[in-house]
Amino acid sequence: MSHQPGPSHQRLDSAFKAFGAVAILIAVLLSATVIAVTDPLGELVVATPAVVGTLLFGGLLLAVGYVTYMLRRR
Repeated sequence: MSHQPGPSHQRLDSAFKAFGAVAILIAVLLSATVIAVTDPLGELVVATPAVVGTLLFGGLLLAVGYVTYMLRRR
């Protein structure tokens, strides 16, 4: 008995990927908000919003890339 991935499998896979991407985005936004509100490093680190945004975008890109790699491995 052979199991061929059909349209329902592709929809489920797409939904799972979208859910993962949204979850990562929410986590990054919440983390950035907490860091911005609490200012945990005080005067030790002074960075412009562009630098912070670039670092957050890089982290998000790495996370999405890793999730995509793990999903393709299956």
